[in-house]
Amino acid sequence: MKWSRYPPDVLPAWVAELDFPLAPAVLEAVRGVLDAQDLGYAEPGGLAEAFAGWAARCQGWRPDPALACPVADVMAGLEAALRVLTEPGDGIVLLTPAYPPFFALLEHLRRIAVSWPLLDRPQGWMVDLQRLDDALREGARAVLLCHPHNPTGRVLNLGELAAISEIVDSRGAYVISDEVHAPLLASDLTFTPYAAGSASAAAHCVTVTSISKGWNVPGLKCALLQSQPATARVVTAVPQYERLRASVPGVAASIAAWTDDGGWLDELRQHLDHTRAALAGWVRRTPGVRAHPGQAGYLAWLDLRDAGLGDDPARLLLERGRLAVNPGHTFALPAEQGRGRVRFNHGTSLPLLHEALRRVERTIEG
Repeated sequence: MKWSRYPPDVLPAWVAELDFPLAPAVLEAVRGVLDAQDLGYAEPGGLAEAFAGWAARCQGWRPDPALACPVADVMAGLEAALRVLTEPGDGIVLLTPAYPPFFALLEHLRRIAVSWPLLDRPQGWMVDLQRLDDALREGARAVLLCHPHNPTGRVLNLGELAAISEIVDSRGAYVISDEVHAPLLASDLTFTPYAAGSASAAAHCVTVTSISKGWNVPGLKCALLQSQPATARVVTAVPQYERLRASVPGVAASIAAWTDDGGWLDELRQHLDHTRAALAGWVRRTPGVRAHPGQAGYLAWLDLRDAGLGDDPARLLLERGRLAVNPGHTFALPAEQGRGRVRFNHGTSLPLLHEALRRVERTIEG
């Protein structure tokens, strides 16, 4: 989809996909499924155990495999958790800007999206703890957390996680944490899963994750819904037909990636350190462009309000620059908060990244 949606002269920097060959371990696992002609219903044995092992090694977290189940993808896991932990009409708090399908999911489930705007400060994006407390005090029942955050790449630190969990716990609410971007952490940072942030966090949260972003296989359709003892009913409520929607190749690839990918992810993280730094350097040098450096993933939230490109710079970047990015208004609530901004994908080679940035410059120059 990334490379086929637009004409050949358009450089895609929009949908969250990488531009690199697959990890050999992942490719071998998928080929093994095909060679065995094993395309019946998936038997997810070993999936939760593989993730638990990876989480222990890479995140210092030991989730219980008995409290997890497979789902088709991250959105399916979020939907399953929302159905159990909240009711139609409930308010769901989102750190905004937010991944647009979150808004669509909440509308589909008849939940109400409650904006929790990140604070744009000189030192970076900051969380407004008072705003969160106000939203929950006024009746919101859960926080749909994207950690690391899409589209800013912000990683919440241990102090922030503890403060959030204290507020959520005091209001009797829940956290559903989407941690699909966590494998792509900047090399000089550590990541704490929300569930591992504090004892109170573990008492009111579920986690949804997948190899889809870290190992670049969203088309394989496999994710994991991980609950805690206090939220085990979320996994128990997932019907068998939902568990069967995880694909056989997806299960095999996930187990391979989480067990031993031969160092592929480490190499990718180092490369993304370079693209993240190159983008940050370009922002500092380019008049009319603002952005805080990301801390994980390969997505950036570019503020082009001073670049003379109007409320919808994505449209002009496509028409004039032949560069496809995501329009900022689709990430905001209300939409006006995203005007003049775009989401930009830097998960590519350095030559293609530099070409994409040249196209932004040419568009600004008119």
